[in-house]
Amino acid sequence: MNCGDVLRFGAIRRMTMCAAIALMTGLCSAARAAEVDMAEVRRLAQEPVETIFAGAPIGRISDVDYAKTVNGSSKPVVVVFYANQDQQCRHLATLVRYLALEFGNVVAFYGYAASEGATIDHHRLAALQKRYGLKKVPATLFYDNDKGKMELEKSDYSVPTMAEYRTPSPFFWNTYYQATRKYIKENILD
Repeated sequence: MNCGDVLRFGAIRRMTMCAAIALMTGLCSAARAAEVDMAEVRRLAQEPVETIFAGAPIGRISDVDYAKTVNGSSKPVVVVFYANQDQQCRHLATLVRYLALEFGNVVAFYGYAASEGATIDHHRLAALQKRYGLKKVPATLFYDNDKGKMELEKSDYSVPTMAEYRTPSPFFWNTYYQATRKYIKENILD
């Protein structure tokens, strides 16, 4: 390696370090924008989903009122399908709770109790798959309904803009929360 190579390597290394610092600063700023007490998130994740949703602007929805509620909303709708005692559902419920507290005035959040226990009966899941297109529970369906009109595929339900089946692990919860906030801001609240 000659002297010119060493100087170029040093410049590249400094540029890389500057870019990394700028990225970390940006990530820290984004995290400060929506500060979340992770001890509270972990505490809530031990509770049933219904308890986690309590006190947050999250309505309940069922087969009886699903189409009317989703179609009748003048704002985007998020529907979370859950099993009340399932650990993944509880992690997702904590995320939805914080999102509803932040975006509840511009996005309608609803919970659909697919099971009161920790598991979903095979026949119940098949019925949910047929009616709503779900592959598994927990599931989150996003309906971009901010124009007051929705495109119908079938007469008994609307086609969601997006379906999400991932749930945040406690380790990556805040990262998932920030990414979801960004998605809502950029894609749902367009």
